[in-house]
Amino acid sequence: MKTGRSVLGTEGERIAKTYLKSKGFRILHDNYSTPLGEIDLIAQEGDVVAFVEVKTRTSGEFGPPQASVTRHKQRQIVRVAELFLQRHRLSGAACRFDVVAVTFAGSQAGQPEILLIRDAFSSEGTTLF
Repeated sequence: MKTGRSVLGTEGERIAKTYLKSKGFRILHDNYSTPLGEIDLIAQEGDVVAFVEVKTRTSGEFGPPQASVTRHKQRQIVRVAELFLQRHRLSGAACRFDVVAVTFAGSQAGQPEILLIRDAFSSEGTTLF
């Protein structure tokens, strides 16, 4: 049985996927899972492979959603991304790490606020937020 938190996360990922498609991204994988961890969405924008972490919140009480993408989580995403690139023979491909923040509280007409942060962090651990 799914908890309220996992239902919220699933809904946030669905919204993020729709949003990215509307912005011209092509979704390559969703919920790409390995023994090293999971990446919510892997998409392509032009010639760039984007590894996307989706964070969803119902309020800003504990800060913006993107603030919960910790350095530990960033390192995990980078390791999984490296494995994905290796497995799909894309080692030379241009790539980046994006975050999609979805917030339901304070949104107008029941629509969530969506923030796409391109290049949110680097493979070296430099965070832009």
